[in-house]
Amino acid sequence: PFQNDLKLDLPVETFLQFKTNRPHNYDPSSSNPKKNYAYATFMATHNPSLKDPYYMAIHSLIYRVLWSPRSRTTQYPFIVFVADFVTQEQRDALAGAGAIVRELAPLEWNPNVEGVQHRWKDLFAKLNMWNETDFSRILFLDADAFPVANIDEMFEIAPVQKCTEGKLGLDDLLEEDFSAVCEEYVFAGVPQNPFNETDININVGAMVFSPSPRMHQRLLQNYVKTDRYNCLMAEQAFLNWMFNINGAFPATELERKWGGFFPNEQDEGRLKVVHEKLWSEEKGWLREEWVTQWQAMLKFYGSGEFVEARTADG
Repeated sequence: PFQNDLKLDLPVETFLQFKTNRPHNYDPSSSNPKKNYAYATFMATHNPSLKDPYYMAIHSLIYRVLWSPRSRTTQYPFIVFVADFVTQEQRDALAGAGAIVRELAPLEWNPNVEGVQHRWKDLFAKLNMWNETDFSRILFLDADAFPVANIDEMFEIAPVQKCTEGKLGLDDLLEEDFSAVCEEYVFAGVPQNPFNETDININVGAMVFSPSPRMHQRLLQNYVKTDRYNCLMAEQAFLNWMFNINGAFPATELERKWGGFFPNEQDEGRLKVVHEKLWSEEKGWLREEWVTQWQAMLKFYGSGEFVEARTADG
């Protein structure tokens, strides 16, 4: 049911008025490295409908990150990376709401593993985010990972780490010249198994990372080695192999409040990011969180404040 179209209003005509305006909070000419930080998500739904639940969820994300008084950033832009099959109509409305819209090239992924769903192969295009080097850090949120407070701090608590040279392996050598990828990097997220010292399994639905051409090459040459990671966990398993805590590029563990997957009633007020398909919740604070923020979003987009802000973006 969570994949069914939603019977909710969305002010598409308002968005389309501003589809050619500059993205909100975006200044590509800035020389300040922190100004090169960006929020991002990825849209890979094959459904062309403007009522698609993931499409609707991404609009909620844009509102929460760019516009909501409760959670907005005043510093950083929001990128919606899209798969090549996402329609122009869907892209235009996302751009009109203030997001940067960029297409990620697809990557072939054909593991011979029983139980792998066909749609999972689309998710490996996310590896191309590591090639978006005009940004120094990206805070990635799944379409169902919703900020409920300002989370700019998450950029900073993810530290720059040095490669552990003594733990480099053959998979860390670039195939083109056999040179080792050993550089400073950022990769941080909330562990699903925080007490497992050998496999913490970072949930990549809310993560911070640093784009890099060489790291991008490392990822692209290794994701096809489908016998080295659990393909039933798709790109999450792959990234956890690449940033294994016992490898050359160990992930940084963040507190659960930065990516609260499987939230429950006791989590109300404790999380900064709620990772759940809120639109399918039927009761409790999770349902209220979705409904009240959607209503607040519609009210804002129908106001002169939004028109003024997007006009000022130029």
